[in-house]
Amino acid sequence: MQLRKFGAAVLAAGCLLAAAGCGGDDSNDSATAAGGGSSSSNSGKKYNVGIVAFAAADQTSSQAIAGYKARAAELGYKVTVVDPQGSVDKAVGAMQDLVQKRVDLMMVTVFPSTALTAGLRAAKAAGIPVVSLSGGLADGVQVNYDSGVAAGKKLADELVKETGGSGDLLALGYKSGLPCIGREKSLDAAIGSTSINKSREEVPIPGQVEASTNFTQAFLAKHKSGGIVWGCFDDPSLGAIAAIKQAGRKDVKVYGINGQPAALKAIQDKTMNATVWLDVTGAGKEIADNTAKYVDAGVDAKPVDTPVPDELVTQENVDQFLSDHPDAIKGL
Repeated sequence: MQLRKFGAAVLAAGCLLAAAGCGGDDSNDSATAAGGGSSSSNSGKKYNVGIVAFAAADQTSSQAIAGYKARAAELGYKVTVVDPQGSVDKAVGAMQDLVQKRVDLMMVTVFPSTALTAGLRAAKAAGIPVVSLSGGLADGVQVNYDSGVAAGKKLADELVKETGGSGDLLALGYKSGLPCIGREKSLDAAIGSTSINKSREEVPIPGQVEASTNFTQAFLAKHKSGGIVWGCFDDPSLGAIAAIKQAGRKDVKVYGINGQPAALKAIQDKTMNATVWLDVTGAGKEIADNTAKYVDAGVDAKPVDTPVPDELVTQENVDQFLSDHPDAIKGL
């Protein structure tokens, strides 16, 4: 698996993470699991790990956290998850709280690392390594799993190909999340030399699906035929599909990123054109597998930035993709 190769490369470089923290006790989700052994250099030690989620409404980062927790349960680690509800201030407070709780490792999802300076400084001072899922590298972050630019380019290139480089496009973006920022940059680069006309709306989190439905309704009212909708993650695209169905339209192309089960089903149903599936569950498990090595490497390890493995899923290859990855649509 690509993530396994990354793990080896990270360890060879002696890399590790930086710090993050935790919020109020009423928002904590703690789980201690028994059993299992670790293949790491500190085999048998039961680590205390703090995870700063982005928001419960963000399905993709939730999948990564679930992947971590599942493997951590096998290894007997204690895991505390805090939901800052998309607030940078709450995320920093959560990180500082986790420092006080003396966790061995922190994982932070989606929040731009550059916005978490106070939390990262506190973690680094306490000698707590930090891993970021899609927040980017910054002082205090030793490992970042990127799901922005590369995935965004893959989708944007497909969009240009399928549309012939022309049409009116509604971009549903989110400036507070680094993955969405990188993905939109990739979109802009891909359509810059085409005749695609882009308009943009900023989606809120939570409320991204409903808001995207409303934005798309307004877009459809202005564009009576044709059109393209691009979401910087799948939820806005799914909200757009709801509006397109309500309008009885079948001439609008829809694109998203993350590969959520509902998006894959929409591609099967031909109401969505393409998404990029991210193996975030595998990333979460890989981080858990390497927890001991990350802790051993410490906060002064050389920072490493690596892409989350991904795969473009279209109407042409969706059946084969689901045959290869049956769990990707599990629960639907």
